[in-house]
Amino acid sequence: MSGSYFDPDWAAKVTVPVKRVGDRWEFFYGGDVPVKEGTLGELTLSAEQITDERFRLRVTQELTVKILDEETPLLVALSDRSTNGSLAGPWPKPYPSKVPVGTTRFAQIRLGPLKKKIPEDESLDPELTRGGLFLKLTGLERCELHGSTVLMPEGFSQPTATSLNHAFTLLSQAHEKHRISNTGNVYTRVFYEDRDKRWYPLDDLRMGVKAVGERHLLHGLWAEVEQKLGWRPTPVADRSRRRK
Repeated sequence: MSGSYFDPDWAAKVTVPVKRVGDRWEFFYGGDVPVKEGTLGELTLSAEQITDERFRLRVTQELTVKILDEETPLLVALSDRSTNGSLAGPWPKPYPSKVPVGTTRFAQIRLGPLKKKIPEDESLDPELTRGGLFLKLTGLERCELHGSTVLMPEGFSQPTATSLNHAFTLLSQAHEKHRISNTGNVYTRVFYEDRDKRWYPLDDLRMGVKAVGERHLLHGLWAEVEQKLGWRPTPVADRSRRRK
């Protein structure tokens, strides 16, 4: 078992090997696990060891939910040094949340159609036949965002990108000429607009964070996931930070 998703980031975590004995989990080397009442943690085990088939399917099933529709605008944060540190182009108001350090320019892109058109009669959900941004849940461990093609800014040399990563690379090559590599984390550098007219990084959607104030898109997203699964998944943890 390991530290809970809900523990503070700064709290020390420990991995404890356990073994199932009767109707409880015991320390692998003998004896009970001496923790406080109500302690939360994680249990990692082979899915093949789960004896209840319905429970196994519940914690390993896959689900894809559309978050943003085709034609939805997104903003890409770029560090354009040709401006000598000043802000370039139009900036969204109010100031977006969690803007990466060094950002001087925002470029607007739009979600395009799917790379391959899916006939409507071949999909259980008509929403998945159009382009957009999708959240894919796999069991309790993986939560990923998948996008369709991307429509680049008007007048851009290449009108369509194959993915958000490809779109970022093209924009970086055009505006971040100081960089040796033109790759980047689209979760932190691509922003979506919520109904409160504020812009937030895509990572908020992937992580399912508890945000201050009303976040309509997040609320609706997790409500839909909960309805389809029958339960609400725990927000995905940043395991690289937890294991430090």
